[in-house]
Amino acid sequence: MNVTLRHLRAAVGIARCGSFRSAADSLHVSQPALSQTISELESELGVTLFDRTSRSVRQTELGRNFVLGAQSVLVAFDRLIQETGDVVQSRRGRVVVSCVSSIAGRVLPLAIMRCAQRYPEIDVVVQDDVAIQVLSSVQAGDADFGLTIEPAALSNGMQFEPLHEDRFFLVCQITHLLAKKRQVSWRALKGESLIALSTTSGTHGIISAELERQQVHVTQQTLVSHLSTVHGMLESGFGVAVLPKIALPVPEHPTLVSIPLVQPVLSRTIGVYRRRDRSLSPAAAAFLDFTRDVLQELGLG
Repeated sequence: MNVTLRHLRAAVGIARCGSFRSAADSLHVSQPALSQTISELESELGVTLFDRTSRSVRQTELGRNFVLGAQSVLVAFDRLIQETGDVVQSRRGRVVVSCVSSIAGRVLPLAIMRCAQRYPEIDVVVQDDVAIQVLSSVQAGDADFGLTIEPAALSNGMQFEPLHEDRFFLVCQITHLLAKKRQVSWRALKGESLIALSTTSGTHGIISAELERQQVHVTQQTLVSHLSTVHGMLESGFGVAVLPKIALPVPEHPTLVSIPLVQPVLSRTIGVYRRRDRSLSPAAAAFLDFTRDVLQELGLG
């Protein structure tokens, strides 16, 4: 049965106005076109909805029941369209972002505050975790998107949009022998005590591979799970660390310095990890735009 909203609006319009001429004017169509629409509707239904004479139009009993039902359908449809439009215009909704801890700590707070100022009805939920868990969360559909390090290989149905090249630095105490250098080679790390994020982090593999390529052997490598622990151990003088720019201690730190690593200059790629079969909601798309802006303004994009 091919009954459309156009047919429903025509029937409701005639019932409301009491004549084809008035209904045609209110619906902004010609009277012959309206008559044709009602004829199509009655033919599809196999019933007469309106008894017509040259002077009047009267609903049949079936016509009255049909118009009541059509009104309910149109009200629900119009409400749905209005509410959807409201969501798009006001960017309402819940956004779940899974991200590596370095982004969660430095970039997301600014993005969330700016989003709240512009779209106060967006509720942002942050799942900060190691890179492997970020990928799993997005693949499972538990997060709208992930902010993470570019994976070595993309799983089926997934996509990665690069946003930022995040250069590696050496971080050490200001009293360390390397602290006054303007840049440090990877080979200079030989014999150091290295504090590193665990093997589940995205940076561990990159750093370990470069140390191995350079044939640099550290005296000790202590693996920890959280970036805050790395910073705390650095402040205590326990050792040195190799960190990407986004994860560095705050500028003008009273006891720590960050020095660019060279020979080679090495970086990791941070971006958006998403499912190909899942479009971003207006709220998620808006929040991602704020995140891009913050990365750019911090000199990280």
